[in-house]
Amino acid sequence: MFDEMDELASDYDQRIKQARESEGLSQEELAMEINEKASLIRKLEHGDMLPNSKVQRKLEKKLDITLTEASSDEEEWSGGGESGGLTLGDMVKRKD
Repeated sequence: MFDEMDELASDYDQRIKQARESEGLSQEELAMEINEKASLIRKLEHGDMLPNSKVQRKLEKKLDITLTEASSDEEEWSGGGESGGLTLGDMVKRKD
């Protein structure tokens, strides 16, 4: 389940603003077109708020952008195992 999840891009606010401006839309016009409040668009563009998944999908569809970055398996897990680091077995003491 989590393997297929993408993380919100760190520059999501800039992506929204640049795409809106390139479409020639004001914040109010964009809000009206995706049936949201203009104050929400302002907060998103200033990075004061993260879009929920519903708003994210609307923005991506309307502005033809992607607000996520695919996560890399290499960055997700850097635990022990064959790499020589500690494992859970190294830390747990059994009571026999």
